Amino acid sequence: MEKYNGGTYMGMSNYQDISDRALELINNGRWDEAFDDLKRKQADNDKDAIAVLAQFYLYGIGVTKDIELAIELFEQAISLESRDAAWVLGLLYRYNDAGMPINKYKAFELFSKGALLGDERCYGALAECYLRGDGTAFNEEKALEFGLLAAKAGNPAGMINAAICYDDGLGTNPDPYAACHWYKEYLNYEPDDDFAMLRIAICLADPYERYGLRTTDEMLKEAFYYASKALEKGNVEAHLIVGWFYEKGEIVQRDFDLAHKYIEISANNGNEVAQRHLQDFRKNIYGNYYIPGY
Repeated sequence: MEKYNGGTYMGMSNYQDISDRALELINNGRWDEAFDDLKRKQADNDKDAIAVLAQFYLYGIGVTKDIELAIELFEQAISLESRDAAWVLGLLYRYNDAGMPINKYKAFELFSKGALLGDERCYGALAECYLRGDGTAFNEEKALEFGLLAAKAGNPAGMINAAICYDDGLGTNPDPYAACHWYKEYLNYEPDDDFAMLRIAICLADPYERYGLRTTDEMLKEAFYYASKALEKGNVEAHLIVGWFYEKGEIVQRDFDLAHKYIEISANNGNEVAQRHLQDFRKNIYGNYYIPGY
């Protein structure tokens, strides 16, 4: 057998039903012995061992790389109701990993099979498929349905997709409180995601225009907090929101120079809303003789 020269392989430690011996051998890099152990379990129609074996061939781990055989093994595992195999093979078709051809329709089909087997990762993937119209028709009701199934099972992809549905009123009435809840839950898994931070700030900063709800000081404080965190991550839109807070003197002391600084950064980085607002800001606040800092 050939020596494995490194690389990325997916989810081997997630296969809890294959033998402890096989997992130990895999984790210790003893590919030859692990391969032999998995082959013995394949003869017993062990779906999880077959799914792991498929990845050996897919990535050339200790064996000659063979994508066609890997697909055959994944499909065998799926026929034995391996939800892990449905998830991994779906990802491979969706993202062209390991040289697999992109086929979003096939990916959707595989995620659907995994969802029928109760896989929360496949719920989250289906939510995104329905939300983007990837491999299937756009369906906002289905996007929310599968997003919530995944989110309630602790899946981050489901959380962000459920949040977007509530935020934009897809498949339901707009609900900033539900949107913020799921954005925050998502941030527990992806704490550096400035998109989620920004969306929380937008939900809370101007709920009247977006949802017909009255703004409270607590909502504005939280909006400023999340906008500032997104700004620290370099989010262009967050600069505009923070600038707006300083311009209006909401929650923070009014400071036109700071307001101009942040709005200008957003504008210079291509934010068209900031570009339009910057012109009005300079005219209304500084008149025709704008000199920053004076």
